[in-house]
Amino acid sequence: MRTVTALAIMALAISTCRAEPAVSPVFMEGESATLEEMTCFVGTIEQGALVFTDRNFVFHAPPQGLKGMTYLKASINGELPVSIAKAGLLTVVTPSSDVKGAFCSQVAKLEEAGFTWIQAPPIFQLFGDKAIDQCRIYQKEVAAGEKLLLPKWSVIAGFNPVNLDFFRPNDRVQRAIDRMLADERIADGLAKSQDMLVNRPDYVVFIPRNPMGRSHSDPMKTGDTYNDHFQVIENDGKLYAFWTQATREGDTDQHIAFSKSLDKGETWSEPVVLAGSSNKKNPRLRASWQQPMISKSGRIYVLWNQQTTSRGPHCGQMFGIYSDDDGEVWSSPKMVEMQRMSKDPEDPLTPPSWCNWQRPLRLGKDDRFLVGVSRHGRLPDDTRNSCTVEFLQFDNIDDDPKVEDIKLSWFSTNENVLQVTHEKFGSACEEAGIVKLPDGRLFALMRTCAGYPFWSQSRDDGETWSKPQKLLDRDGGTAYLHPRSPCPIYDWKGPEAASGYYFALVHNTFDFEGEREYQRRGPLYLIAGRFNPDAEQPIEFAPMKLFAPRDNGNSFYTSYTIVEGQGVLWFPDKKYYLLGRVIDNKWFE
Repeated sequence: MRTVTALAIMALAISTCRAEPAVSPVFMEGESATLEEMTCFVGTIEQGALVFTDRNFVFHAPPQGLKGMTYLKASINGELPVSIAKAGLLTVVTPSSDVKGAFCSQVAKLEEAGFTWIQAPPIFQLFGDKAIDQCRIYQKEVAAGEKLLLPKWSVIAGFNPVNLDFFRPNDRVQRAIDRMLADERIADGLAKSQDMLVNRPDYVVFIPRNPMGRSHSDPMKTGDTYNDHFQVIENDGKLYAFWTQATREGDTDQHIAFSKSLDKGETWSEPVVLAGSSNKKNPRLRASWQQPMISKSGRIYVLWNQQTTSRGPHCGQMFGIYSDDDGEVWSSPKMVEMQRMSKDPEDPLTPPSWCNWQRPLRLGKDDRFLVGVSRHGRLPDDTRNSCTVEFLQFDNIDDDPKVEDIKLSWFSTNENVLQVTHEKFGSACEEAGIVKLPDGRLFALMRTCAGYPFWSQSRDDGETWSKPQKLLDRDGGTAYLHPRSPCPIYDWKGPEAASGYYFALVHNTFDFEGEREYQRRGPLYLIAGRFNPDAEQPIEFAPMKLFAPRDNGNSFYTSYTIVEGQGVLWFPDKKYYLLGRVIDNKWFE
């Protein structure tokens, strides 16, 4: 039973007689309401805790009655549906309606729903220093079955979290956070320590040192607030991480960064710059889109797109280096000659425009490394550029050649490229991810401009490919919507396992009335797939499960490895943090 002080009862009675919203000078007392089952983020209200999942605002010292309450850490845009499973007290904090410009106040909606204004205090600064973030506290004993949906913005608190699927970092992640908070070189440590948990990491590879606002970066320091195309490879228990890094995407200090872990992902070495500019004060030509491989002898190769003219960053030649001592010492960079294609610039001195967004895998003939290549360009009679997919095989990596002696084979080129055309959004088919099926076929999944991911298959080790088709959940089923955004696919048992179990990541949203195919990406959903040898589309997918709940910033240029028997998806969260997450069997249940 709920008990209310005599003073509170008197205040409630007076407000009722006046037909005004209920007020109370003290917090109500009683059992907390229990919410229906939901996947969410739960925090404890305390000074310094992050208020939202998508803003870097932190609580000031909260009023005594709020301090220690559980709260839903959600988007500042609100719209988080809450349903009550068991009656009890629920607390909501929202901007005061008395403050000029507080258009996001939910006071009227709460009072209409029967919530009481708890004036303890009547108004207070929840976070920041702006008047519009001065707030009120509301409480109500809600009944089972009640629902609450508040738009921007409110903090829902004071509930019993028993039914909720929420995230607490494992010991490995917590130790990484503790190290970060103790490192005085890292700016905004407290905000980062909470923001980086939104997509539930099991590994932490890199946290930028520079401030979260990229405009505040010091041009004399290594630009580290853009981190993308995150490729992790494993050999003999050692993990090697390569990624494209800069102050901002495409900035003059875009470079290739490298770090390694000798303790299976517990700790990572200080990143070093392998190619490109380490800072904006001393710019060099950009280096981007690295592609690492390890030969059978253990030699580590990393190739990349090296800008060689004023055009960039996709316009470049293929350069590379190698190391025979786990990345301690690297060879001098050399160029690998690329074959010219029909859509490349007519001027032979202008490099092609290309990008390998996944790392090469041993999926080609005789276990040779194979990768999908996104190629940009136009034929002489084309009115606009297009992007198509071709395939590149590295023929002699296991012979440990010098970089300049690496031999390449190109498949599905020129008139045989994989392409998808849309009457409104042009021609774009790119960023192919490849898995092997149990019967030896290869299956590629690609992002397009047409509002859907498309797939293709090869029956001859990647030399020829079928015409791309929309990705459905199964033959005759539903197509997945998707903007022009990465849609990775991996073999759950290992990148080259041919296990029959696969997973992909899709946004499942697209506005065909939009002005362009690049659209707000929103959350990412994992779709678990299984091989069906009798189906036209040889992988069938189970219903979607929410994987990355951020409203934006889920641009997953990822890689996948097996670590201590578990598959780990390595992803650049917001193109900022570099993290890893275990893909366990719950996704396949």
